[in-house]
Amino acid sequence: MPLSKEEIVQIAKATAQEVINALHEDRLTYHEPETVRQGLQESLGEELTASMWYQLRARHARGRGDGETVKLYEHVAIEESRHYEEFNKRLIEVS
Repeated sequence: MPLSKEEIVQIAKATAQEVINALHEDRLTYHEPETVRQGLQESLGEELTASMWYQLRARHARGRGDGETVKLYEHVAIEESRHYEEFNKRLIEVS
């Protein structure tokens, strides 16, 4: 008996959720880089992501009228951007 369209959609959604969960869990697990260069590249992505998330959280806090939290998030976002620049400089040096 063939699957109904609804059953196929349910299977697809469940599979997609399993993939998302696996990716999320994998991002929380440290994986030793194969090279120093790869480690620096991964660090670049992590710093950029953190900076963007802090900026978005600052926007959220601003929308709720929490200026102190806005200042904190913006301060930390700037630090993450500096880290990005430092990792990028080192990546250029090791290339």
